[in-house]
Amino acid sequence: MRRVTLLTNPDVCNLRCPLCFLNQRAFAFGFGEMPFEVARVAIEKYAAERDALGRRMLREVIPSTMGEPLLYSHFDELLELCRALEIPLNLTTNGTFPGKWGSDAAMELLLRSCCDIKVSYLASEQFDGWKANVEKLVRVRDRLRENAESAGDAGVKCAETAESRVATVSLQVTLHKKNLQDLPALVSWASAIGVDRIKWNKVVLLKCVPPEFRKEYELTEDDVALLRSRLKSTNVHCEGSLFFTDSHNGDCAMGGVCGDSCPFMDEIWILPDGSENHCPDPEHRFGM
Repeated sequence: MRRVTLLTNPDVCNLRCPLCFLNQRAFAFGFGEMPFEVARVAIEKYAAERDALGRRMLREVIPSTMGEPLLYSHFDELLELCRALEIPLNLTTNGTFPGKWGSDAAMELLLRSCCDIKVSYLASEQFDGWKANVEKLVRVRDRLRENAESAGDAGVKCAETAESRVATVSLQVTLHKKNLQDLPALVSWASAIGVDRIKWNKVVLLKCVPPEFRKEYELTEDDVALLRSRLKSTNVHCEGSLFFTDSHNGDCAMGGVCGDSCPFMDEIWILPDGSENHCPDPEHRFGM
């Protein structure tokens, strides 16, 4: 198992971004918050799996991809469990860094506990402090990296642990018809401050959205082809569903990645009640 995603608190967020699946549905998912015991059991179950060489198969844990994971009431416990097991978190946040998480010390803890911190660009339209928070996170990351380099120069060598790890900082950009004009400035800014990666994802619209909403945000095939061409040549490392091809079997809202060649086949999603979902298509979890 490569990754386990926990839907820790899909109904809880401090923003209301238009393209969030919660907004697309126009009413709560009704899942409730994941009890910490459910999260613990799932993590320990998959952390125990080993390959033929005895190596742990679980590479990372992803807290809620819906809602704001830093608002999960058991996030501290989740963080400590993963640190104890030496399994990094892969965190996607809206960039508000609520409560204590906006401090340098808390950002440092996150950077030492995660392999990657992705900040959603969707939130930049809802929160005025978004850009400043990303810049602050990058500064804390740079300071940690400088300290690690200084320790290396002094002859201190150690394997990567929760104490030596420094996460990458990425942007997660949902591409839609209304933000295409923002992309050149976004890439320039991300390059200037030293963002490690930009993850470009095509907008995913649930089947329940009204036609006028779809017309306002949905990209055409020509839009997608042009974006693939332009964004591959940026000076910031780029990934994401924009670059998935449609050569796979099946019909999936993730951009044609169903079937035997689906890149998500060794991943799993744990719902708040502990049930498991094996498909990346948001329609299966968040649709009507």
